[in-house]
Amino acid sequence: MSKSKNHTAHNQSYKNHRNGIKKPKKQKYKSTKGMDPKFLKNLRLTRKKQRELKLAKKEESKAM
Repeated sequence: MSKSKNHTAHNQSYKNHRNGIKKPKKQKYKSTKGMDPKFLKNLRLTRKKQRELKLAKKEESKAM
């Protein structure tokens, strides 16, 4: 008996391009799961402070 063929890429490229090769969709917000806890705490506090500054600036402009 002769040996059988192990692998071929025949027609695969054609099939892949039929519907177009698309990039994977990116998420709007990246997951913070598994990130450094120290970094995450700093991130949280920074965001909180930014919100406070934004509100203070808005109120200051209203007062004028």
